[in-house]
Amino acid sequence: MSRPDWIAPDRAQVTPFAICRKPEEVIAFAETVFDARLVRPVLHHHDGKVWNAELRIGEGSVLIGEASDGFERPAFIYVHVPDTDATFRKALENGGTEFMAPTMQFYGDYDGGVEDMGGNIWWIGTHRETLSPDEIETRARAEERQRAGDPA
Repeated sequence: MSRPDWIAPDRAQVTPFAICRKPEEVIAFAETVFDARLVRPVLHHHDGKVWNAELRIGEGSVLIGEASDGFERPAFIYVHVPDTDATFRKALENGGTEFMAPTMQFYGDYDGGVEDMGGNIWWIGTHRETLSPDEIETRARAEERQRAGDPA
């Protein structure tokens, strides 16, 4: 299938864009923890603030910009990795703060979250079990009951 010309080269049709504090630190964090690579040099505003950076992580990409004038929109980004625990530790060792410790989820992923220095949440997960929509629904309802303290 040929790629439509209305999607930028080497970019997915859906690409998250985080407008956050400390974008240079966030870029370094993603490069170290997720082996992210800059697609092109970081574009800066005339005042030196990060206008746009595009990071490639696996087959996906994330755009990063610097928050300014009260406009900040950190992102919640899910990254699949081969080893959740190792990547989670690496994230913590490189300035991340635990948001949620890794745990097995009802939808079949083992995952947890880390907040970076820019306020973005990186959800780090490894797929362990492929489930049907009905199985996910059944497990979701059981999870809700458990959280509500209902043993049924």
